[in-house]
Amino acid sequence: MSLSFLESTSVFGVALFLYWVAILVVLVNDGRNPTKTLAWLFLLAVFPGFGLVFYFFFGRNWKKKTAHSAWIRELHTIGPPVMERVRNRYAAESAEARQWSTEHGYSHLTKLIESSDGATPLPAYDVDIIPSGEEKFRKLLIDISRATDTINIQYFIWERDELTARLLSALLERLAAGVEVRMLNDFIGSIWYRKDEIKRMRAAGATVKFDVRDLGKINYRNHRKIVVIDGVLGYTGGINVGQEYIDGGDRFPSWRDTHVRFSGPAVADLQKLFATRWHQATGENLFNEHFFPLEYPVGDKRSPTQVVATGVETPLEPARRAHEVAMGLAKRRIWIQSPYFVPNEPIYEAILNAALSGLDVRLMMTGWPDKKIAWYAAESYFRPVLETGGRIFQYNAGFFHAKTMTIDSELCAIGTMNLDIRSLELHKELMVWFYDPSLAAQQDSIFEADLEHCAEITLEQLDALTPLQVFRDSAARLTSNLL
Repeated sequence: MSLSFLESTSVFGVALFLYWVAILVVLVNDGRNPTKTLAWLFLLAVFPGFGLVFYFFFGRNWKKKTAHSAWIRELHTIGPPVMERVRNRYAAESAEARQWSTEHGYSHLTKLIESSDGATPLPAYDVDIIPSGEEKFRKLLIDISRATDTINIQYFIWERDELTARLLSALLERLAAGVEVRMLNDFIGSIWYRKDEIKRMRAAGATVKFDVRDLGKINYRNHRKIVVIDGVLGYTGGINVGQEYIDGGDRFPSWRDTHVRFSGPAVADLQKLFATRWHQATGENLFNEHFFPLEYPVGDKRSPTQVVATGVETPLEPARRAHEVAMGLAKRRIWIQSPYFVPNEPIYEAILNAALSGLDVRLMMTGWPDKKIAWYAAESYFRPVLETGGRIFQYNAGFFHAKTMTIDSELCAIGTMNLDIRSLELHKELMVWFYDPSLAAQQDSIFEADLEHCAEITLEQLDALTPLQVFRDSAARLTSNLL
């Protein structure tokens, strides 16, 4: 009996040793941040059962795995030639944008986006910064009604309510007129809502898919919001599809968000991001002249533009790096809007460096939390920002969800990326950079109008926190990768 026990103990010991060796090899070969690697090693070594389950859903490095997948190799074959045609056609405009960027001291930003994401500056016409869901959907419904060829739609959340009913009616009318409709929504983001409207669209001829259905990739959501109409008109920004994005719904007295609408060759980069995820989800190749025309209608006003993305297809995290470089190039001020503030170390250091350098650094975030843990975690980052000279404002008129940045009132970015670790490192995101002082000034005016509904955070408020509240905030910060 004792020998059997010793034998079983020996087998268990060998198995445990081999398990430790296996996790060590796998995690070290991932080549991640050493702190994260050590954290995962500790969790997997001390809690083998729970640790393996947690690692399966939240720990695997899909950016590294995706780089070697068959669909990425095919994408690199079919995508670049089509985009190159568009970029070559507008090479002169790209050169003008680079020249402006160089003259104003932002050439490193332009070059970084080109080098890391392949996105050269392209013209955007009649850029319309939209600071509310009501205005965004009013204009979108009109544009959908005018579509003659294709409508490509991609959202993180597509709810089921009075707004989606209006969109359904508009899309069904266009489907009846022969317009091709493709929709790709994030699987987890939209999982909670009824799908009867989706079924009606499918029955009417639309192709509707859900992105990232593999639960093993649950940590890598598609957080982008994109609409491309007839290949020449695009929308993106922070606003998902739901009535609450117009009026705040049952949870908030209002909802403040920012979207952007533009036409022209820069729309090709939005289309590229849609076509990339569509190819992965369906296998259909949209990289052709039907979706990427060479000629675009010319608008009244041209703005040099770069669309920069982050996701498993872009392992260098270009959108995050663009934020860092832009902040490093700022000469006078950096004004940032993000509902959440749980930054990774490079972004945090860039903000602190700018504040220490005497720049006017302002961060605006929501004062109505929808996620208490994220709210507490954000509070743990406030003190160094304030002590270095930065300013933090919390918007209190309702939920604040805009994702924007302006640099020196000369260039601005609008898109889907929050200043939290999930957006900066894990989610599929995008930001649109506009090298246009008039648009930057417009965005600054929106920021200033929002300040009227904000309360400024002070060091005195932080000093008044109890030791228990400080501990709560620091504990919440430990979950940053999951927020």
